[in-house]
Amino acid sequence: MLTIIESLTVSEAIDAEREHFPRLDDALDALKWWLAHEPESGEIIDDLNWLYKQAGDLDRNIPSLVTIYTFTKVHVELKFILVRLPCA
Repeated sequence: MLTIIESLTVSEAIDAEREHFPRLDDALDALKWWLAHEPESGEIIDDLNWLYKQAGDLDRNIPSLVTIYTFTKVHVELKFILVRLPCA
């Protein structure tokens, strides 16, 4: 399991959306757990950065998350995140 590092940009985006999505922390915890275990499950977008999309649940007001990240043998760094209402 890899350590997750969250950039200031990610922390600010999460804080800004928390009031709109009461279950945002649950979604973020799931995202972190998954990437800590399976960082190569995303899509590589250039020589260094990866993209991962996590589906949300509209009925439960759980947002969809899209993140750009990098990883090494010891950590995953979440560089950017997009928090959105999931599609119906």
